[in-house]
Amino acid sequence: MTCSYAKEFSKSAYTDVENAFINEYLPESSGDAVRVYLYGLFLCQHPEQDKSIEEIASTLNMKVDEVKGCFTYWEEFGLLSIVALEPFTVQYLPVRTSMLYKPRKFKAEKYTEFTKSIQALLPSRMISTGEYTEYFNVMESYSIKPEAMVMIVKYCTDRKGTDVGYRYIVTVAKDFGNRGITTVDKVEKELSSYVLRSGVIARILKGLSLKRQPEIEDSTLLKKWTQDLNFEEENIVFAAEQLKKGSMAKLDAFLLELYSTKSFSKEEISSYVKNKKNIFDLTVKISKALSIYVEVVDTVIDTYVNKWVSYGFTDQTLLLVASHCFRLGSNTFEDMDALLTSLRNRGFIDLSSVSDLFENEKKQDEFIQKVLSTAGINRRPNPWDRENLTMWKSWNFSEDMILEAAKLSAGKSSPIAYVNGILSNWKNKNVFNPTDIASAVTVSADSQESYNREYEKRRMKAVSVAQKNTETAMAISGFSDVYARIDGIEKDLAFAEIGGDSNALERLEQEKKDLFATAEKLLATKKLTFRDLSPRYKCEKCNDTGYVGTRRCDCFNKN
Repeated sequence: MTCSYAKEFSKSAYTDVENAFINEYLPESSGDAVRVYLYGLFLCQHPEQDKSIEEIASTLNMKVDEVKGCFTYWEEFGLLSIVALEPFTVQYLPVRTSMLYKPRKFKAEKYTEFTKSIQALLPSRMISTGEYTEYFNVMESYSIKPEAMVMIVKYCTDRKGTDVGYRYIVTVAKDFGNRGITTVDKVEKELSSYVLRSGVIARILKGLSLKRQPEIEDSTLLKKWTQDLNFEEENIVFAAEQLKKGSMAKLDAFLLELYSTKSFSKEEISSYVKNKKNIFDLTVKISKALSIYVEVVDTVIDTYVNKWVSYGFTDQTLLLVASHCFRLGSNTFEDMDALLTSLRNRGFIDLSSVSDLFENEKKQDEFIQKVLSTAGINRRPNPWDRENLTMWKSWNFSEDMILEAAKLSAGKSSPIAYVNGILSNWKNKNVFNPTDIASAVTVSADSQESYNREYEKRRMKAVSVAQKNTETAMAISGFSDVYARIDGIEKDLAFAEIGGDSNALERLEQEKKDLFATAEKLLATKKLTFRDLSPRYKCEKCNDTGYVGTRRCDCFNKN
């Protein structure tokens, strides 16, 4: 049995704080340090409330580094021990054990002038002992000279006013300390450099529509942009004006984007921005042509449109292809990508060649539609029809001859299969002109009809047997999943072949081989094979076995 406190119990319970902490340590420490200590003590006494260092910082509305600094502060007093940095873990120690340690004391005479100067700079409030302790800690930790610290505080009051919070002052001081700016000369040089750059920063802020004064952090960013990224100041201002609204962080991301595309000058930046807007507008137009809604346009741009443009496809060509995909019912970006990859591999890129190709395919489908109608079939052309037409034309049959075969197939149970049979017969008899059809030696109509009746009879029986076998197979545990994947992998193979992805082809072919092997093992448990799931017939004349719907026995044409 496991027992634990409910959250409601934890909220109504208490956290014990030793009096020694209140008497000895609390008066000497800042408010933040006390808050962090007490909250950590609360977590120790209520382990069900376990939180990471990031969650603690969020709860206390502090930065992670500030929280870590406070824990380090208490570690120096021996009140706790930092046992791990990743993840950040502390272990609280009893205050009675810690009494062997003393809070870090600062020599009053060392900071006498400093405290007077700081109080003069911050006349709007009386500086507490805790606040002074924070300043002393920063100076001791980063070896910042008192005179340099006074200059840092003066900078902060100039920027924020005399009521500036001590957290801001400490943050700026730590930033200076981390960069080794700890002496009067170094601070003076940094601030002088900042003053020189503040004019440029002000123009940048104006370009971003930000109504605030330049900050020291802005100066750090400007250094990064000019020294690390090699942007000229005027061009940085120009880049900010292109964003019009935003933040320094957004400008930083934009400049990194420009840097990655090697767009440094005003002309290059302007061209990039214009092209980016054009691509955005183009992506929206493509999505409309495909009749699909795009929630995150940038993702589509990065995944597809930038690639298509790099292939050399123009806006007009891409919109034409999008419309073509919509007419075919393949109106997804994945389908369009597959078609464009195929077009590129076949050398169809410019608008004229793609338009001609689609026009030819349109005429081809119009002719196929005519063949279907002539044969008494009411449906749209499909890929199998296009393959048949290609095969018939490869046999050197004209469109007139194909239509003549379609006329003879009208009313038959399998008209397209009948067309195949007629054209195959004519090919063997060397009949390629409509005028030769009547005099050609062909199979009699009665014989053909007799054959068709027998074929249909065998077909129905074969379909019935295959259906029963399929039902038996689907009842085998795990077979339906394998069968479904076998059905889907053919499409994956087709896309991989169109895209010219040899690695994907090899992987999918191996997967297909493994799937069939697994399927055969499962079917063997019911004494079946994969062939038993497809309708099969046996020709009574030659005992040749074939699959219904894929081919007809050739012995008919040999009579």
